[in-house]
Amino acid sequence: MSDTAPIDDILQRVEQILDALDASDQSSTEFRDGCDQLECYLKEQKVSLMAGSVLPEPQKSRVAVIIERLTGLQKRAEKRSDIPAGLQKYIADQSD
Repeated sequence: MSDTAPIDDILQRVEQILDALDASDQSSTEFRDGCDQLECYLKEQKVSLMAGSVLPEPQKSRVAVIIERLTGLQKRAEKRSDIPAGLQKYIADQSD
């Protein structure tokens, strides 16, 4: 087993969770649960991730892609949270 195997396992699991979150047929509850699962997993792996080992180039590339996907996920979550707020504003405007 290589020295980077634990990091490979972590990256693979994060990618799997992100793949599941990318599914467009999820309810808001399923999306939130998936985000919570990702957050919990990353917290559990914090010690391994902070170990300070230098990553080889292939892993650096994977981390960069994961960061981009997390940024997209954050934007998607913000849009989803804006929908109820926008709906509430619309309902309030209609009742005036």
